[in-house]
Amino acid sequence: MALVALLILLFPAAGAILLAGRGWRAPRIVTVIVGPGVVWASFAATLVLFFNQVSSDFTYWTWIKSGSFEVPFGLLIDNLSIFMCMVITGVGGLIVTYSVGYMEHEDGPSYARFFTYMDVFIFSMLLLVLADNFIFLIVGWAMVGLSSYLLIGFWYQRHSAVVAARKAFVMNVIGDVGMILGTFVLFVNLHSATYSSVFKAIPQADSSTIELAAFLLLVGAIAKSAQLPLHTWLPDAMEGPTPVSALIHAATMVTAGVYLVGRMHPIYDVAIYAHAVVAIVGAVTALFAATIAIVQVDIKRVLAYSTMSQIGYMFLAVGIGAYAAGFFHLLSHAFFKALLFMAAGNVIHAMHDEQDMRKYGGLWGQMRPTSISFLIGSLSLVGVIPLVGFFSKEQILGLAFTKPDDNMVHVLWLVGSATALITGFYTGRMWWLSFWGKPSPHRPVDHPHAPPLVMMITVAVLAVLATAGGLIQTRALGVGPALVTDFLASVLGPVRWEGGGIEIAVTFLTMILATALFVGALYIRPWSAYAPWAQRVLEHKYYFDELYDRAFVRPTDAVAAFALRDIERPVIDAAVVDTGVAARWSAGELSLTQSGYFRNYVLVFVGGVVAIAGVLLIMRAFS
Repeated sequence: MALVALLILLFPAAGAILLAGRGWRAPRIVTVIVGPGVVWASFAATLVLFFNQVSSDFTYWTWIKSGSFEVPFGLLIDNLSIFMCMVITGVGGLIVTYSVGYMEHEDGPSYARFFTYMDVFIFSMLLLVLADNFIFLIVGWAMVGLSSYLLIGFWYQRHSAVVAARKAFVMNVIGDVGMILGTFVLFVNLHSATYSSVFKAIPQADSSTIELAAFLLLVGAIAKSAQLPLHTWLPDAMEGPTPVSALIHAATMVTAGVYLVGRMHPIYDVAIYAHAVVAIVGAVTALFAATIAIVQVDIKRVLAYSTMSQIGYMFLAVGIGAYAAGFFHLLSHAFFKALLFMAAGNVIHAMHDEQDMRKYGGLWGQMRPTSISFLIGSLSLVGVIPLVGFFSKEQILGLAFTKPDDNMVHVLWLVGSATALITGFYTGRMWWLSFWGKPSPHRPVDHPHAPPLVMMITVAVLAVLATAGGLIQTRALGVGPALVTDFLASVLGPVRWEGGGIEIAVTFLTMILATALFVGALYIRPWSAYAPWAQRVLEHKYYFDELYDRAFVRPTDAVAAFALRDIERPVIDAAVVDTGVAARWSAGELSLTQSGYFRNYVLVFVGGVVAIAGVLLIMRAFS
C-alpha cells in the first residue's frame, strides 16, 4: 500500500511534467486525456486505500539528517487524509474534466499550459494533505500558493488578471510566513518537525509556547482560506478562468485552512485562546462576506463572497471543537459550490464571457438544464432540506446551539443563523436576476448556445451529489447515518449528538425563513433606497482595500520612491556611473600623450629614468 499512497502524488506530477515538456507540441487529444486522466488515476488510488481501510505513516527516505534531527519524506495515510484526497481528486477530477470543454477555444500551447497548471495544483494540494511533517506541509502550502498564482493569472494579457494573481500571491505569502514561524516555534521547543513527535510532546510543553505556535499557524490558515483580515485576494481571484474559480474557491485551496486546524487539533485543543479566535474569525467572516454579497452584480463575485462566508462556517465549527461537522460542511460545500461555479461557467461561456447578472435574465427558458442545476446549487447553499447544504449547516449550528455553559458559542450561533438568512436573500437575488424574467436588452446574445456535453455531464453529476449527498449524514435530526463523522472519528474523535426537539425546530425555522428570503428576493424593493450609505459601504467592501492601500501600499510606494530618488540614483547608480565617467575622462586625457613621434616616447622614457634615479639618490642621502 505504500506504493499506492505514493502513486496518489506521482500521477498528477507525471501529468504536469509530460504536458509541460511536450504538451504544446502534441495533438490536443493528448492533453484531453492526460490532463483529467491523471487526476482520476489519483482518485482511483485513493479509493484503493479507502476500501482497504489503510491507516499508516509510510516513510520513503530520510530527506535531512543532522545529529538527532531527522526530516523524513513520508506520507500520513489516515481517515482524514483519505477524506481530503477523495474531495481533492473526486471533485477536482470533475472540474478538470469540465475544463476540457470550457477551455476549448484556447490555442494548443495555452490549452496544454492550463492543464499543466491544474495538475501542478492538484499535486500541491495532495502533498499538503498527505505530508506527515511540518516541512513538507510548508512545501505543499507554498506550492499551492504558486500554482494558484499561475492559474489566477492564466490570461496574463489582461492587466487585471496579473494584478489579481500578484495580490493573491502576496496575501498567501503572509500566511506562509506565519506557518514557517509557527513551525520554528514548535521545533525549537519540542525538537521535532514530525506530527507524531510534536503531538506526543504537547502535554509536556509550556502552554504559552503552544498558544504562540497555534496563533502563528492560524495566520497561515486565515490567509489561505480568505478569512478576515487576509481575505481581500479572493474576490479579485475571479479574474482566472471559471474552472480555476471552481477548483480553488470551492473544493480545494480555500479549505486548506480548515484542514490545517483539523489536523493540528491536538495543538488547538490545548491552545484555548487561539482555538476561540478560530471560531470568532469564522463567525465574523461568515456574516461580513454575506452582507457584501448582497450588492454584488458580478455572478462570480457573489459566489466568491459566498465561499468566504461558507468557509467561515467551517472555521466556526472547528473553532468550537466540532471538527467532523466542519469537514462534513467542507464536503458539502465542495459539491454545491463547484456546481454553482460550473453552472455559472456554462452561462458565462454562452454569454461571451459577460459576468454581469443584470445583463442576463430569461435564461430559464433558454438554458433549462443549466438553470435547474444552478437552482439546486443555490437551494443547497441556502440550506433547504433535503439538499446536502441543509444537513451540514444544521449540524454546525445545532452543535453551537446545544453546547452547554458557553455564552460565546451561543452568540456565534446567533451570528451563524443571521448569516443563513442573509444567504437566502443574496442567493435568491442572484438566481432571479440571472435566470428569471425577460431577457435583458443589454444581453450580449439573444439565443445562448448550450454548453458542450462534457461540461453538462460534470454539472449533472455535481447536481446529483448536491441533491443526495446529505443522506450520508442525517444524524443531526436524531435519526439516520453519520458516515462522515464515524469515518473521521479515529482521527478527530467522536461527536456528541446532543440535538433535541428545540434545536431541530430552530433549525427548520431558520431554513424556512432563509427560503422565504430566497423567494422574496424577487419582490423585495431594493433596500438601498432606504439606506444609500450602507449601499456605498458594502459596494466598497467595508473599505478594506482602501484601508490597506493607505496603510501599506502608499507608504511602501513612498519609501520606494524616496529610495529611488535620493539613494539609488544619486548614491548607488552615481557611484557606478561616475566611476565610468572618470575612467573615460582619464583615458581621454592620457590619449593626448600618444603623439606617434618616437622622440617624444624616448624623452618620456629618459625623463622617467631620471626621476626614478633622483628619488633613489634622495632616499639614500637620508638613510
